[in-house]
Amino acid sequence: MARTLIGRIKSYYDNLSKSDQAISDYLIANIDSAAMLSIQDFAKATHVSTATISRFSKKIGFNSFQELKLAIHATDAGGTDEFFSELSPTDNYKEILTKNFNGNISSLSSTLNLVTEHQLNQTMELLLNAETCGFFGLGGSNAVALIAYHKFLRMPLNTVYHQDFHFQQMQAAKLTSKDCAFVISHTGKNKDTMHLLEILKERGVPVIAITSFASSPLAKAADVALISISEEISFRPEAVASTVSQISLLDALFMMYGMRMKDDSKNTISNIRQVIRDSRLS
Repeated sequence: MARTLIGRIKSYYDNLSKSDQAISDYLIANIDSAAMLSIQDFAKATHVSTATISRFSKKIGFNSFQELKLAIHATDAGGTDEFFSELSPTDNYKEILTKNFNGNISSLSSTLNLVTEHQLNQTMELLLNAETCGFFGLGGSNAVALIAYHKFLRMPLNTVYHQDFHFQQMQAAKLTSKDCAFVISHTGKNKDTMHLLEILKERGVPVIAITSFASSPLAKAADVALISISEEISFRPEAVASTVSQISLLDALFMMYGMRMKDDSKNTISNIRQVIRDSRLS
């Protein structure tokens, strides 16, 4: 639970004001004792007004300071975890494996707790009404886009993807308001990714963003933003950790789409399976 709340705060951190960052820093450093503070105590400890505390609570996704405090209470009750334990040069291979797996588990759990039913409903409405769905991402996010494209190829939905940035621009320019697009970026502020977003928005294409930063330009501009939580450790950048949650999010959306389009999907899946089966050596 601690990592869920801290992960949420960090996903907004870069785009917060200096005062809000000071509140974030204090909360992260004092997560075990913050549940005991009133809003007045919190404001005094961080040298800001109570109104600033209230606004901060809403900026990171809570309806009020009381709702944030409930989350802090839940964190305190759940205790801390070792999911993002630092790796050590003295760790044996099994310890490294365990810490890596636990990091992925924590990222998945935090992401699961942050994604809402409303966001899933919005995403599925866009997918189910789309004629074509495009998958866009650069660098490490391109690999995530490819995996998602590979999955959705099994569905009756038309899909587009390409590894090359210039081809992606052309594909984005061909989509319309009748389609939709997944735009995947860990930071949500890559210059070329934002250029792809501009092309899509100019064409009126509904955009589903998958990113680790809720206050990023990508998340703010998208029609729906699904946030994948991760935390950096010494030997493993957070962009790598977030990939596991992003792939899992897209896999879940693939399953949701398949369930809603079950009757239409049967023939497509059957035909693809037969083609693959025929390609195998007997």
